[in-house]
Amino acid sequence: MDKRTILFVLSLTFTLFVVNIFFEQRSADDISKRNEQLIAKKEDKLKKIKADILKRTVSASSLPVVIFYADAEAKDKLAVGVQSDKAYFVLGWTNDLPKKVYVKSASGTKKAVAATLATPTTVFGAPVIYRETADAKLPIGSLPEFGKYDVQLVVPSEEGAMEPFAVYLGDYSDGHFEIPLEKAYVLEKEINDKKKTSLEDIHAPKIPFALGLIKSGDSYLPVGVYHADQKSFIQLDAFSSLEGIISKPKQKNIVDNGTKSPEKFYVLETPYQQLVFSNYGGALVEINLPFQNKEDKESAVKEIEVDRDMVKDHPYNAKFPAHAYFTQGTKAGDFIEHSEGVIGGYYPLLRRDLIEKDKRKSVRIKPRYYALNIVSEYPEMAELAYEVKSMDKDSIVFEAVQAHRRITKTYSVANETQAPYCIDLTIKIDGDSRGLWLTSGIPEVEWISGAPSPTLKYRITRNQKAEVENIDLPKDSLTVNSINLDWICNSNGFLGLIVDPLGETDPGYRAQMIPGSIVPSRLVEIDEEYERYKADDMPGYMMMVPLKSSGGLMHFRVFAGPFATKVLETVDSTYSNTATGYNPDYIACQTFHGWFAFISEPFAKFLFILMNFFHTLTGSWALSIVLLTVALRIMLYPLNAWSTKSMVKMQQIAPEVTAIQERNKKDPKKAQIEIMNLYRDRGVNPVSGCFPLLIQMPFLIGMFDLLKSTFELRGASFIPGWIDNLTAPDVLFSWSMPIPLIGNQFHLLPILLGVVMYVQQKLMSTIPKDPALLNDQQRQQKFMGNIMAIVFTVMFYNFPSGLNIYWLSSMILGIVQQYVTTKKMNKEAAKVQVLPAEGQISQAKGKKIKG
Repeated sequence: MDKRTILFVLSLTFTLFVVNIFFEQRSADDISKRNEQLIAKKEDKLKKIKADILKRTVSASSLPVVIFYADAEAKDKLAVGVQSDKAYFVLGWTNDLPKKVYVKSASGTKKAVAATLATPTTVFGAPVIYRETADAKLPIGSLPEFGKYDVQLVVPSEEGAMEPFAVYLGDYSDGHFEIPLEKAYVLEKEINDKKKTSLEDIHAPKIPFALGLIKSGDSYLPVGVYHADQKSFIQLDAFSSLEGIISKPKQKNIVDNGTKSPEKFYVLETPYQQLVFSNYGGALVEINLPFQNKEDKESAVKEIEVDRDMVKDHPYNAKFPAHAYFTQGTKAGDFIEHSEGVIGGYYPLLRRDLIEKDKRKSVRIKPRYYALNIVSEYPEMAELAYEVKSMDKDSIVFEAVQAHRRITKTYSVANETQAPYCIDLTIKIDGDSRGLWLTSGIPEVEWISGAPSPTLKYRITRNQKAEVENIDLPKDSLTVNSINLDWICNSNGFLGLIVDPLGETDPGYRAQMIPGSIVPSRLVEIDEEYERYKADDMPGYMMMVPLKSSGGLMHFRVFAGPFATKVLETVDSTYSNTATGYNPDYIACQTFHGWFAFISEPFAKFLFILMNFFHTLTGSWALSIVLLTVALRIMLYPLNAWSTKSMVKMQQIAPEVTAIQERNKKDPKKAQIEIMNLYRDRGVNPVSGCFPLLIQMPFLIGMFDLLKSTFELRGASFIPGWIDNLTAPDVLFSWSMPIPLIGNQFHLLPILLGVVMYVQQKLMSTIPKDPALLNDQQRQQKFMGNIMAIVFTVMFYNFPSGLNIYWLSSMILGIVQQYVTTKKMNKEAAKVQVLPAEGQISQAKGKKIKG
């Protein structure tokens, strides 16, 4: 081989070697990063498990634990047991148990009480009962076959320990028993094995045997015995030796059925939300968002025309809350009653009760449509009455007890790490949890460009990649059981709710259409006598998440507020975890509405980036639209200039075209050939006038979808009293009775747009201005130009004012550009006509001199 070949081979080998090292290092870095994220995820999971165990484990002082002594002075300790009424439960500490013992509470607050052995046989490790009187029985709890329950395990300490006993948590789920702390130990061992660290300070819990207790009402009852050797939990009613000595109290509801007790409302309020809870379902009947004003600058929601109309014309439907309500008093357990809410000041995120006057019938929303209610195929489940167990300024706890389940719902709204518009919900179900769903509620209607725009979405993770899917609006009900959700979203276009399960739930979701006549929008109140907004045209949609069928503790994060970019980015950054790679990705709930959204979405996103930049400079979204139009005109200037120049050339040769048409009236084909030759000789493209419109169409559609989808523009004002909302038509004045196609409002911007379009069409027209010189084709062309100005006026009449400002600004800039270009080209054309004449004179003089 020659030197060049050898050099080429060596260079190629070296290059491949370097590339291979690069990709190997990159692969190693990726593997290392994935391992670090895996460890971080496991550490995060372990942290949550430990926090969950700590939260669910009851303190020793809350349990009825007693110490058995051999003497009345309580000096000679024998064993640790539990008390239930006037009987005591303990595991046999020897085969020869004393007939009489002295029992004292573990807290040591009372004197020791004498108790007599009631169990006929005594064996080491077997359940034993002592009692104060001969007829006393030991009340015990029970664990149904289905459902999940927390069992508190009382474990006697080893000899010499500082504390006589310890308390551990046990999980009893559908007949299976396990100790969560053991699972935590296994996970912690996995983490330390991967990190290659020792387990010196980590020990598995030592639980040879334990007494199990379960909550019943406000107290705890003994329920069974746990043996570590057999890994089994045996309920007390399974021991024949205890027959006749134990008693099962009848389970009774601590709250009445919802149909018997009156509905009550409780309010928690933050700078971002007014949350109105009902004791029916322990659910949210109202989520009201305060308007942005001088005093309340933290809110992102602005007042729009509908809100002002409701306060002015229908104040009875503009009260927040809608009914009398309670707030937390100065002392724990005390409530302050309020007879009515304030009028105005809030945006109702959920559809609420509709209060009618005169002959019209009011509509009361049924609890099954409340937000964050627990529902099932049994209607009475949605109307289950809950009891408020505790309430403070930041949280409220509801509890309901049925024969086969206990439900505890805890809402919290204030936390140092909590993001705006977010609610934390913890649901704990002891008992049968099968077939239960958590509802999203039904968002209020947002009227966007002449129609409501409800959107249903869900997010899933496939192969470590997140996907957000739109759900086709169901005509009745849609149930899917095959996917594991990250979160669901129920939106009205600008605002909505995201229900995010932070732990395990059953797979699937359900979407349901609710007729507008059953759950009406507040819009039906506006011009109701003219049926401006019909209830049947505004159905509602509710989504549901299945709860974990095994029950237990479930944690949800709920976002309820505006889908504003800054708000959603704040929420995402607050809850993101760079170590584990977790990101809630709530920003993905934003939707670009429209038939051509798949085309316009990239244009709309690009336009919003530019518009947001200009907004930081001007502080006005309307001026940002104008500056955006200018920027687009500058970016598209070469194409627009080429088209404009071609149109001016068309105007310049228009007389010649007319002359050719007149000269060849009897031979249209010859006229057409001569005109095309003229176009070619003068460098004119007859279809160039269409290009500016075609070029701008994607941006126009993108702007249209942007105004239907961008919350920041909702309620953004330009000229107060005229253009108060860039996402709605401008209103110069209004009247009572609606007029077909026009309504009851006069919109000036589309009229101005039609006038400017008519002027633009006149300026750009290439046909003669003298009507006597027009042929049939030119008359038709002129007529169509006038009709287009009228058509655009009618079409844009009910479009958002922001879109009218954009299109109006674009046309005005187009007229200016055309005027400047025409003036410049006319000057150049005049020079071209003068120069040849001067050349001929000079040439003639030269000939005379030579002669």
